[in-house]
Amino acid sequence: MEGFKSVDLKKAYTMIKSPAVVLTKGVKHYNITPYGWIMPLDYDPVTKVIFSSDPDHQAVANIKRTGFFAVAFPLDPSARWIEECGSVSNPDVNKYGMFSISASKASSLDLLVPTDKVSGWIEFKFIRSVTEGSVELMMGEAIAAFERE
Repeated sequence: MEGFKSVDLKKAYTMIKSPAVVLTKGVKHYNITPYGWIMPLDYDPVTKVIFSSDPDHQAVANIKRTGFFAVAFPLDPSARWIEECGSVSNPDVNKYGMFSISASKASSLDLLVPTDKVSGWIEFKFIRSVTEGSVELMMGEAIAAFERE
């Protein structure tokens, strides 16, 4: 992808910071959801991630249905588009269109990445989830990672 370079999957964990946006593919639309609770889970032999979510969020349903997701890291953590994307949770809404977010296809997954708004992203295959109280802990294993050149 132009303007981005590939990152070693063992070192991709160093990219992970909050807030981040989780990119998923819905039944009707691609989805982009901000998360504040996201962290590395492991890095050997490749980066793994864990984040907590309300089990009823659309992102959780999308990840469980497709088996994949990506995590992108905004250039400006206080940008309005992040708050806007967090204000809507509806599978019938196209957040990219609603909030005029331009995007490019991810490298290996059927996802949209807002490349002009992020410092990088990591693409993950879904490993598993664990429900603890009122949250669902979502885990993934990196399959590709990119950062701005």
